[in-house]
Amino acid sequence: MIYSNRIINPKLYSEIKEIINSNEKIEETMKRIYLNENEKDFIIERKEKQYKFPKLILIMRSELYRGMFLSVTEDKSNKVTDYSELSNKSFQIFEYWIYSNQIKNEIQITQQIIDELETGIDYFQLNQTNPNLFDLLIKKFNNQNLNQNQNLKLKN
Repeated sequence: MIYSNRIINPKLYSEIKEIINSNEKIEETMKRIYLNENEKDFIIERKEKQYKFPKLILIMRSELYRGMFLSVTEDKSNKVTDYSELSNKSFQIFEYWIYSNQIKNEIQITQQIIDELETGIDYFQLNQTNPNLFDLLIKKFNNQNLNQNQNLKLKN
């Protein structure tokens, strides 16, 4: 699928085209983009915070945003309000996963987070690549519980 560089930050669009033809690993590229605020040309507003994303990443990862960006031609807005009802912690997990296909090690997964993100996956119409977000959540949640149970046994 070809994306118009009128919709996407032209500098980022050109950079990603170069990266595809280079030897740089996609993981390194995504990490660099995640850390570089200048490459983020779209804002998702939440009640207490704004999150910046490159439109190209959202187009690649979310059917919701792909439809929004590719069907609207006159709207020059680079901002949208998030109505997903995700908690801040769940949204931060979503944000990191968008770039890395991973969940940060230090994040504690609760049943509430699993429930919120299960709904969020549908809301954002995420393209579930391998590994997908829901599978990662369940795996991490199960590992946390296993570790907690092992620690309890060691204490007794």
